[in-house]
Amino acid sequence: MPKKSTPPLSKTISRRSLFRGIGGFIANHWLLSSIPLAGAGVLGWANYDTLTIKRQEWDLYYPNLPISLEGKTICQLSDLHLESLRISPEHIRHSVMAQKPDLLVLTGDIISTRTDIDKLDPYLGGLAAPHGKFVVLGNNDYSHLSKTLLKRYLRQFESLGWTPLLNDAILLPDLNLWVIGIDDPATAHDDVDLAYQKVLSSQSFSTNPPFRLVLAHSTDCLDDVAENKADLFLTGHTHGGQIRLPGCKPLITNTYLGDLGFYEGYHVINNVPLYINTGIGESVIPLRLNVPPEIAFFTLHQGNEVPGHQTR
Repeated sequence: MPKKSTPPLSKTISRRSLFRGIGGFIANHWLLSSIPLAGAGVLGWANYDTLTIKRQEWDLYYPNLPISLEGKTICQLSDLHLESLRISPEHIRHSVMAQKPDLLVLTGDIISTRTDIDKLDPYLGGLAAPHGKFVVLGNNDYSHLSKTLLKRYLRQFESLGWTPLLNDAILLPDLNLWVIGIDDPATAHDDVDLAYQKVLSSQSFSTNPPFRLVLAHSTDCLDDVAENKADLFLTGHTHGGQIRLPGCKPLITNTYLGDLGFYEGYHVINNVPLYINTGIGESVIPLRLNVPPEIAFFTLHQGNEVPGHQTR
């Protein structure tokens, strides 16, 4: 039987404490690559964890949820890392489409090299959602692409029916929902004020304002998101540590929130409901240990109940 989650953690973190303990990106990845994986048993376990997708299913409750969003499901994919991914497109497609999501979002790090651009079609072309598909970029998406290839990359998303949101927002009037996309914080492409510009300029004093769904690859822009308000903030980037011994915290998270203990799952921080997706693919080492790949689903409800959660 799937287990019910405990209520979400609610914290208030100051800007100063958020920035304490920032680790260097390159140094952290060097540490990750130095972790030894010894023994056939551990390698077998790691191989299983690398290839077995878990579906994280959440029921989230909001007292003032627009009636148009009652029962609607958002599916989040993150950190595909197609350069080394061994999970088949068919497996991902089945895991997503079996839930019949109303909205699909992808929170960055889809590729790492210019040769991976053509891999988008088999993995993303077969995914569909009646209210749209939206994507933001991550640090690896920027790492080896010229400006010309980046344009091609974004056009390829559009040809597959995905809407890139790079410090931009789009209103879905049928759902009374803003989708707000923040460009990659890890490479300083983020501009939260610009991302919210359309939202703030269209503000009204309605008793039932639009729901604010915010997307970013990393949590490193959380303090600015909190200032602008979000009803649900979906991120990735950490891989949950990717390699984690049982009972131990991850050595590497590559975020300041991760250094403070927030590296996966659902939390409420500075009044922002935040989800940190552990992703599907791998970085540096093509294995996961004790942190299997995940696809997350969020079903929205009116009410005051604590979030419900099950893993399948």
